[in-house]
Amino acid sequence: MTRNAQLFKGSKVTFATILFTALLMLADATSVFAGGFQLAVEAPDAGKTSLKDAALIVRTFGCFQPADANVTVTAEGMINGRRQSLPVELRGDDKGVYSIRQQWPAEGKWVLVLTGAMHGMTSTVFVELGEKGKVYADTRLVAGQLEGTHARGLRRKPTAGDVEAALKANIGSIALSEAATPVVPASAIAAGGGSFLFLLGLAALKRRRSHRGSAA
Repeated sequence: MTRNAQLFKGSKVTFATILFTALLMLADATSVFAGGFQLAVEAPDAGKTSLKDAALIVRTFGCFQPADANVTVTAEGMINGRRQSLPVELRGDDKGVYSIRQQWPAEGKWVLVLTGAMHGMTSTVFVELGEKGKVYADTRLVAGQLEGTHARGLRRKPTAGDVEAALKANIGSIALSEAATPVVPASAIAAGGGSFLFLLGLAALKRRRSHRGSAA
């Protein structure tokens, strides 16, 4: 085998290795951002929590500092045929754990709408409430899941239609057509693509230097 053939074969192996590494980096970035932020909810266990008057526990999960998430809650209800929308106050700690006490009337039908946002990712949870606006004792939605007990999640901001569907029927009627496939933020794609192009450029530069050395 000639020296030029050996150099060409070596450059092909190097290029393939770099290409494979870049693709792995892109895949890793995609997997991280696809499910990188979620909200989870659960009814408090009176025997295991020190949070007084808590009706619901909310937890944030993600690849970043969970406490940095911006979480908002509203109580959406119907009282005697009239729509009501009330802001709900959260009490949180530095670990991304929040508690909610009942701040809405006992009359009527209510759902809680929780929305969290962090680094371009959004997680929404609808929580169905029972009689007198109480959280069901078995309410639970695990992080990363869209279906829970008396709770349902979305990977986007809720629409007015989502809220109305939850009020007019049960929590299972909330549309999930847009939430079936995780959305990768543009920043993740740009980061992976940038890494790929950079490594591709290095491979091309190395091939040029190899050809110059063989010509000399």
